[in-house]
Amino acid sequence: MDFIEQHWESVLDYLVTTGEFRLADFPYSTDEEAKVLTVLGDMEASGFLEGTTGGELVWKAGPKVTKLMNLSEERLERLR
Repeated sequence: MDFIEQHWESVLDYLVTTGEFRLADFPYSTDEEAKVLTVLGDMEASGFLEGTTGGELVWKAGPKVTKLMNLSEERLERLR
């Protein structure tokens, strides 16, 4: 599994189990941080993630993940 696939899978796993995640939840070296942020940015731009505002690096399920993984708002609220 390559870098991008590994982080896509990790993101989806976090969303299904916790409803949201932080950048700190991912194991990566400091020189990989830019790559991780690029992957997350791409996922956000394509509707898979929604970032939060306020400068905190926290992401939640976007509309595509919510629909494809059948994550109802009720279920997401319970996870958070």
